[in-house]
Amino acid sequence: MATLSELLAQPELGLRLIQAGAGDPELSWVSTTELIDLGEYLEGGEIILTTGLSLAASDSRWRDFVASLSRAQVAAIGFGVGVNHDHIPPALLHAASTYRVALFEVPLPLPFIAVSKAVAALVRTDELRATRGALQAQQRLLDGARGDQDPADVLASVAQATGKHLALLASDGAVLASTAGFAAADGLERETVALDKDGSLRLAVAGDTPLTPEGRAVITAGSIVLWLGLRGAGAEENRERERWERFTWAILTEATPPSTIEILSTRVRFPDRVRALAVQGSPEDVADWRRRPRTGLERLITPSTAPTRAPDLALAWQLCPDSVAATERALEIAAEHGLDAIVGRPTAVADAALSLRSAHARLRSLSPTAPLYAAPRVPDVIWADRDTPFLEALFTLDEHANEGAPDGGPGVTARNPGGLSARVLGPLSQRDGALPAAERELLRGTLRAVYEADGQRGPAATALGIHRNTLRDRITRIERLTSRTLTDADDRAELWLALRVEELAGG
Repeated sequence: MATLSELLAQPELGLRLIQAGAGDPELSWVSTTELIDLGEYLEGGEIILTTGLSLAASDSRWRDFVASLSRAQVAAIGFGVGVNHDHIPPALLHAASTYRVALFEVPLPLPFIAVSKAVAALVRTDELRATRGALQAQQRLLDGARGDQDPADVLASVAQATGKHLALLASDGAVLASTAGFAAADGLERETVALDKDGSLRLAVAGDTPLTPEGRAVITAGSIVLWLGLRGAGAEENRERERWERFTWAILTEATPPSTIEILSTRVRFPDRVRALAVQGSPEDVADWRRRPRTGLERLITPSTAPTRAPDLALAWQLCPDSVAATERALEIAAEHGLDAIVGRPTAVADAALSLRSAHARLRSLSPTAPLYAAPRVPDVIWADRDTPFLEALFTLDEHANEGAPDGGPGVTARNPGGLSARVLGPLSQRDGALPAAERELLRGTLRAVYEADGQRGPAATALGIHRNTLRDRITRIERLTSRTLTDADDRAELWLALRVEELAGG
């Protein structure tokens, strides 16, 4: 910035400093006045030129004149001698000393316009110097964009050119890179610049003074360089993610052997057994889940091209090791993104398609509307091997002919089909003691009457001797206790078969 000392140092002007102010003030402009109170019209940094036309040499209002200029934080007062006063009035000099406002003498025959032109030239020179410095800083930044420049180096270059503290922030406010003084700049004024369209990366600028136009130009150049670097890194990351997604889908559909994972990574090895996880939610949440940084086997994710039950839902898949830790980790990440999940049955990695099919068969159990409208909500998790559909289990009983259920619960074997019926009927099962016997038999009889009436509720209510509204309330209670609905064909079949199995097995 142009300063008062630079103005006073110009010999052709012949200006003489009479009273020094606080430091060497920066100059913003020049104003000529004979008003007594000019303070409210000023912004600070001005030189006020006057001949004292309105005041006598000993007028006490000189103090008020200087006081108002001091409050406006002017750079200096220039007094033209030889026009109305032969010398600077002692009252003015005393007031300038009291308020620490710089005071200099403008001699005759120097016109005030010469001082104004000199200040304008200094300001223009300073602006050109600042612009040149900003251009050089921008050139250095843009030259660095051609190579692999670290974000911290870019921030350091911008901070050096602007005098600001800077940081690169993630969408959650986490600091990815920063200059040394940024952490201590919490109390300073801060503004942020979005580096991408969704605001997932932002440049934070902190400082105690406003940015100059040249400083903003440097900030803009730095933002461009950061964006270019991050876009290049993001493009490669996207290509890598797409390679893993194509590979995951090939494994889930048995289009390629698991050993081909060595093409993507020689350090990753498949476990012996895996699970296929289906995650479902809004397209935005699924997209965020896919973009999440991942390493190792967590990269085995892939979107689904199959249509979902609702047009506003999206579906994706993950292949994870069949271990408690890996499965819980996958479900935890899905829940962080608000996604419902279906956990497929554990299979050998070469038979991953079986796990996919078991999870796919349970997709209709997820609500097509809750992910879109229920807030806040706890995402649903359904286990295909623990909440197995009755019909699917009938075709897989031979897999567990001599072992207990996979979840360590009551065994479901070829010799013990009643265990499966109990899991379908829940509290309605004769093996379950959660309900009083009379209430359980009442609900079982209601369910049986509905089936015998071919699902027609009027004849069923007549056969039971109850009102239709009473029948409706009982059906609602049955559906809540069994987690199944009579409007779904598979659920109706499971409930009927479960009732028949218990009757044939004698409970």
